[in-house]
Amino acid sequence: MLRKRLLVWTLVAVVAFAVTIAAQAPQGQPGQGQGAGGGRGGAGGGAPAIKMVKPGLYMVTGAGGNSVVRVTNDGIVVVDTKNPGEANYNGLMDQIKTVSTQPVRFVVVTHIHQDHSGNVESFLKSGAQVVVHENLIKNIDTYTGAKPAKPNVTYAKDYSIKLGNTEVAHVYHFDSGHTAGDSVVYFPDVGVVAMGDELSTNTNCDYPMGGSIPGWAKSVDAVLKLNFDTAIAGHGNDPMTKADLQALKTKLDSITKNAIDLVKKGTPKDQLVAQIQAADANATVGGMLQNNATRVDLFFEEISKLAK
Repeated sequence: MLRKRLLVWTLVAVVAFAVTIAAQAPQGQPGQGQGAGGGRGGAGGGAPAIKMVKPGLYMVTGAGGNSVVRVTNDGIVVVDTKNPGEANYNGLMDQIKTVSTQPVRFVVVTHIHQDHSGNVESFLKSGAQVVVHENLIKNIDTYTGAKPAKPNVTYAKDYSIKLGNTEVAHVYHFDSGHTAGDSVVYFPDVGVVAMGDELSTNTNCDYPMGGSIPGWAKSVDAVLKLNFDTAIAGHGNDPMTKADLQALKTKLDSITKNAIDLVKKGTPKDQLVAQIQAADANATVGGMLQNNATRVDLFFEEISKLAK
């Protein structure tokens, strides 16, 4: 009996030792999906976590929308700033510091929503140039979420970001899409576009913030003409491809065409969404409008003008 008890005690001690060692072991290397912040990000949830997409270009998931980090010898460009809050800002910066000690020189905010614009003020205080489309400034006035601090750089059509004597990124506004103030960030030397929520796992069109499904189709069409192979969405754990963006354009084109045809035939507003989805099961226009009466009203108003 004593021998059995000694054996059990020994096994318990071994297991406890193994658990302790496992808890102390590193949980991945910087740039491989784990970082100083711990945990894996998701569609807005969890602590920030960084992983490499291309050499010198990373995505940081968690704590809001995806952020993109472009590292150069002359500084860093960041796209999108996470949900508001010092902890989220510090978590993002902690992840960036696992891949570079260079300062953040430029920040691009892809649109008004607080899970992307939440820490503009902290980046301004750090000395960064925060770049947005001019319509984002207009969106601030009517936005009902946490309003960002006013950025210090605005543009109308496009904006070139240079570090040293090299263009590191080119920022475009092709049309209203997810919102009226959308920016798409193109990194030409690595063939990557950062799309914000113009490409997302939970795509929706914010009509009260000036969004437009027909405009969105035009914007995506313009992006597809750029030379890239990788697209980083506003949410989701993994990079996407040019084919994913083409599939989105196909859906947006289908919604637009069917909506115009149906309105021309006299389809009433309260039947339009259902009729569009009946015409194309992949349209998912109800979800894009979040089955929200205000969004449906504005969508119907826009389509009615195009149908004339």
